[in-house]
Amino acid sequence: MSLIKRSRTVAIFGASGFLGRYIVNELLKNNWIIKIFVRNPNKARHLTLMGKVGQVSIHQCDIMDSNKVQKSIINASKVINLVGILEENNKQNFTNIHLIGATNIAKGCLKNNVDSYIHFSALGLFDGEHSKYAKSKLDAENKIKKIFKNTIIFKPSVVFGPEDQFTNKFAKMACVSLFLPLINSGKTKFQPVYVKDISTAVGIVINNNIHNGKTYNLGGPEIMSFKEILDLILFKIKKKRIYLNLSFPMAKLISLVFSISPVKPITLDQVRLLEKDNILPKNGLSFKDLGIRPSSLISISDHYLKRYISKY
Repeated sequence: MSLIKRSRTVAIFGASGFLGRYIVNELLKNNWIIKIFVRNPNKARHLTLMGKVGQVSIHQCDIMDSNKVQKSIINASKVINLVGILEENNKQNFTNIHLIGATNIAKGCLKNNVDSYIHFSALGLFDGEHSKYAKSKLDAENKIKKIFKNTIIFKPSVVFGPEDQFTNKFAKMACVSLFLPLINSGKTKFQPVYVKDISTAVGIVINNNIHNGKTYNLGGPEIMSFKEILDLILFKIKKKRIYLNLSFPMAKLISLVFSISPVKPITLDQVRLLEKDNILPKNGLSFKDLGIRPSSLISISDHYLKRYISKY
C-alpha cells in the first residue's frame, strides 16, 4: 500500500454498534478509508453502504487474538477502539475485552508505527474498586498509555441519541408498564453526552497529532440525576408512571437472583456502578478544549422520543 493511501486509512475495532455508525459517518466526510474489524461481520454490513464503493470494508477479527490484531493494523495510520461490554458472558468478560483486547491493540499500534490510537473508556471509574467494569476500564487506560504514548483516551458519560440503549430503553419500558424501577431514589448523577458531539470530537483529534497522549472527559451541558432523566423522558413522551424505589441492598439482591437467568434486567456490577456519580471531574480536558459546545439532552431528545407518544 502506498504511503498516501496508508495516511488516510483508519482501522476501527468494534464499529457495529450505536456509536460506531456516527464515527464512521464523521470520518467519511473527511474521505478516510475505513477498515472495520468485528467479531461478527454480518452485524456491520450496513456500514459499507455509508461510503463510496470500497471506502468502507468489513473484516472479521477477535481482539483477543494478538497476531490477528497486529495484522489488521498493518496498513492503518490511525486506530480506534470501540469494543466494550456492560455485561459479562463466558469468555466475553471485562478483563478479556476491556484490558487484554485493548492491550493487544496498543501493542499492534506500537509494532506498526501507527500515528495515533483513539481508545474509548468511560467516566465514573474513580479508583476502579467499586466494580469489575470500572477496574477493567481503568486498568486498560493505565496499561495502554504505557505501551503506546500516542494514545488518545475518550471518557464519555452515558451516551444519548436516536438509537441509544438508554433513553429509548426507558421510553419503551414506559410504553408497556405503569411502573419504572428507581434505584436509591434515582440520586446517581449523570452528564448525558450526545452521540454526534462524540463523533465530532473523533473527527477533530484524528486529524491533528497534537492531541496524542491526551485524555478527554466527555459530558453534556446538564448534570442530571437518574430520576431527573426519567422525569424528562416521561415528560417528552407525555406519560405518567409510578416509580418503584429500590435501595442498593435490595437492587443487589434482585441482581443476584437474576444472575442465573438468561434475561438479566440488571447485574450486580451495574448496581455497583450506580453507587458512584458519572460526571466530569473538576480537572481535565473536555469538549471545551476541542472547541465543541456540547448539545443538550433536554432539547435534542425531542426529535426522537416523540415517536413514543401515543393516545393512551
